[in-house]
Amino acid sequence: MDIKYKKFSAEHVPYYYQWRNDPEVAIYDQSGFLRPMSYEEVEAWCQILIDGMTYIVEVDGKPVGQCAFMNMDQRNRHAELAIVIGDKNYWSQGIGSIVMAQLLEWGFEGLNLNRLYLHVFDFNKRAMGLYEKFGFTKEGTMRDMIYREGRYNDIHCYGLMRNEWKKEA
Repeated sequence: MDIKYKKFSAEHVPYYYQWRNDPEVAIYDQSGFLRPMSYEEVEAWCQILIDGMTYIVEVDGKPVGQCAFMNMDQRNRHAELAIVIGDKNYWSQGIGSIVMAQLLEWGFEGLNLNRLYLHVFDFNKRAMGLYEKFGFTKEGTMRDMIYREGRYNDIHCYGLMRNEWKKEA
């Protein structure tokens, strides 16, 4: 499996549009994506990704997801991470682990950050397992932050410090 990363650009909007209008993918993301969105709405949203440190994840030349550093704070040396494997045909194949290892390498070595953090919905057990495998610590819970499928859910906050990072997770 050949995995490559490309800077997110306008050419990637159609893939993002497809992923974000798939309810099985969108359930794990922000509330704005819990309803079908027009291409124009997704295109406007994607300007944030184009302007930010967002990358398309390609497997054997096919875009299957995206990853990003968000809320970068150079002064305090921390950033929030995001990973989405939008193509469900590539779920449970270890791609999330490969992407996470790359993000940690870029974050701690390339960007010289001291802390990386992320947020995850309490029902996303697969993602929590991935984060814990890489040494992230659950630092807190924002209770009843989102409403999904008839009930409120928590958002868990995870963090990893540079001195806790193990290159081989």
